[in-house]
Amino acid sequence: MANKCPVHGHQQLMDDDYFASPYAAYELYASLHEKGAVHRTCLDDHGPVWLVTGHAEVYSALRDRRLARPREYSNGDFTSQRFPEGSATGTIVTLDPPEHTRLKKMINFTFLPRNLETFRPRVHQLVEARLDAIEAAGGGDLVEDYAAILPITIVCDVLGIREEYRKDLKHWADLVFSGDNETNAMVRTKMSQFMNMVREEKTKDPGDDLFSYWIHAKNADGEPELNVYQVMALALLTMLGGYDTTAGMIGRGALALLDSPETLDRLRRDPDLFDVAVEELLRKHGSVHHGFRRFATEDLEIDGTKIAKGDTVLLHLTAAGNDPKRFPDPQVLDIDRADKAHVAFGGGPHFCSGSELARMETTIALRQLFTRFPNIKLAAPRESLRVRRTPLVPALVSLPVTV
Repeated sequence: MANKCPVHGHQQLMDDDYFASPYAAYELYASLHEKGAVHRTCLDDHGPVWLVTGHAEVYSALRDRRLARPREYSNGDFTSQRFPEGSATGTIVTLDPPEHTRLKKMINFTFLPRNLETFRPRVHQLVEARLDAIEAAGGGDLVEDYAAILPITIVCDVLGIREEYRKDLKHWADLVFSGDNETNAMVRTKMSQFMNMVREEKTKDPGDDLFSYWIHAKNADGEPELNVYQVMALALLTMLGGYDTTAGMIGRGALALLDSPETLDRLRRDPDLFDVAVEELLRKHGSVHHGFRRFATEDLEIDGTKIAKGDTVLLHLTAAGNDPKRFPDPQVLDIDRADKAHVAFGGGPHFCSGSELARMETTIALRQLFTRFPNIKLAAPRESLRVRRTPLVPALVSLPVTV
């Protein structure tokens, strides 16, 4: 039974039990799906929210203009100041079209299909280098030594952030989702100071990178397309989005395949199936728990539940991927599943710009890992494995293996 919020009396569904193991949350999903598609709960900061878990309801809500991102629509229930979820407004994750559309265009062109192939050789290079190191050591931590290294390197390549800075950036990015208010505020300050330093460097000496483009882009009147705040926010959110969600997906995907030996044997026999396997992994395990907050701009109903104007709504993307009304036996990893129409990358105007790059990184990382190491095994008891205690990004803390 979930703990109750001492302020509002609602059950805190994402409590200690939710984070107790890599698979603990799936028991909650099954229970919630039996009860309905919308649930009243409180977050760990005691903020009351409506948690939407049904696939059809989440899919529709992602496109519902009555659910807005700007905090001006809040009735005051949402009190979090944690970055990035608690940012007030003015960032790509706290705006809606048309303001959001203009900012998103500043990112999208980098991840167009015609540009994605330019990343593939670099991804392969990084993966093989990390696998060489793991092989030489006889094993390692697939989170720290593998899953995290690939996306932090790629996103820093995209932003033009030099290699000597990447260790600190990774450390801060890991801490920002710790759930601790004081740590979150400290990390936001450090990351902002760092990004401002990089911005100043690239203002004077631009490179062929996304950060430099944002700084120097001009509109039709010859004025800067983005102000300093927008440049900084885009850099921070692109770095976090490009790193953390993909690192979490690679680690969770690796564990899921280790726990499904028949599926893994089949993938080794036919490595081309890793593409469809990743879609099934995204459906079942997701890249985030829930999307960023939304606020009802008017009284409305979702699945018969009345939601008042100003209420906070969270769309649980991973729970939606485990909805038995859409996916029969949802907790079974089935790469032959005909319907893999997951919402792991969101939907509507806020659909993830880097989704195809994340797919590429995850697919190559898992395929090369498991085809290269046929005898890979967990090097720790399953009951010792933990997920990071944050309701946003479902990442493993560590995943020790031998090869």
